[in-house]
Amino acid sequence: MTPSGGETDARPKSSMTPLILVIALGFSGAAVVLGWGLVGVFSGEPPIGDGRDPASYGFDLSALEIDPEALAASGNPRDFLFPLVDPVVIPGGEVAGLNASNKRKWQKEVVSGDRVVGVEIDGVFRAYPMFILDAHEVVQDRIGETPIVVARSPLVDEVVVFEGMSDGAAIEVGVSGLLDDLSLIMHDQDSVSPSLLSGHDGRFIAGPKTGARLEVVPGVVVTTWRDWLARHPETGVVLRDVGSFQRYRRVSYDRYLDGSAWIIPPRNSMDVALGARDRVLAVRGPEAGARWWIFPLIDLATRLTPEGISIAVDDRRLMIAEGTGDSAATIDLIESDGLELRFGFWQAASIREPEAARAALERGRQALEAATVGGDPESD
Repeated sequence: MTPSGGETDARPKSSMTPLILVIALGFSGAAVVLGWGLVGVFSGEPPIGDGRDPASYGFDLSALEIDPEALAASGNPRDFLFPLVDPVVIPGGEVAGLNASNKRKWQKEVVSGDRVVGVEIDGVFRAYPMFILDAHEVVQDRIGETPIVVARSPLVDEVVVFEGMSDGAAIEVGVSGLLDDLSLIMHDQDSVSPSLLSGHDGRFIAGPKTGARLEVVPGVVVTTWRDWLARHPETGVVLRDVGSFQRYRRVSYDRYLDGSAWIIPPRNSMDVALGARDRVLAVRGPEAGARWWIFPLIDLATRLTPEGISIAVDDRRLMIAEGTGDSAATIDLIESDGLELRFGFWQAASIREPEAARAALERGRQALEAATVGGDPESD
């Protein structure tokens, strides 16, 4: 199939191993410490966190709100990645022309087959290329009047978007170097006593803000640039940070996500008829206490048509069409009806509350069996 906009190339898979694998597995013992020491020499400040012990990262863990066994060091120090803040955004229709002016593949911005995270707030649409998120893990942006935090957890292929407000003010966050069952943990930028913020669900899980939570932006979709642009031609798209081009070339999780090995092994895996690395779409309504519905993307793929299907989720409707990308990694969202959508590995969706996840998976499969072909919510 020829990509839209006259493009003929797709982003190549990198031959480089992921950055975290290089740092976490490429060194050992004293060499790791030496590597972090060199980071300190070049940055002017010594790194915080020894890559192994969460207690070395400078956060107050005395009242941790997650299972202590879920907390792990990533192998990297605190703030080893910097967030992309206030990125440059251009109209989506201008990308093809911009790419045509760059002859080398690595110089191109998002291309048709790339995965993007699609966000809509108050009628404004924006796409965040996944390869940009992989290199930063956190993007802080503003859509209209709403500040947002895009949290990317590449080890479990998870992405969640939050409204970036805490205590009535826009929040500034960094990458903590810690993980919550392999999901990203961020930290706020309080210089005296920072709090830890889970990228999985937006809860502050340690520090002075423990118990507070960021609101999730509903309707966030992982799709291809081709499908997102076709459905939302008025969209904007985020461009790469000009100071990070080498990082974008080095950091790729393509081989990891397409493979079966874990960079950091999970503490355990669910024993159900679904692979730990199978991608799922977890869905729930915005109401307090709303229950989750989990749809394996491999199951969705068997039911999708170009016209789409309409799936009942309590009293709301989720409408999805057959996309042009990998059906095991993307969907083409027609309408989310205000539902919260969360993409990621089954491992990430199930590890924290296994029994609830099993029930949500059964609900999702039953709803999919009853789905209406054609995407017409009035037809059943």
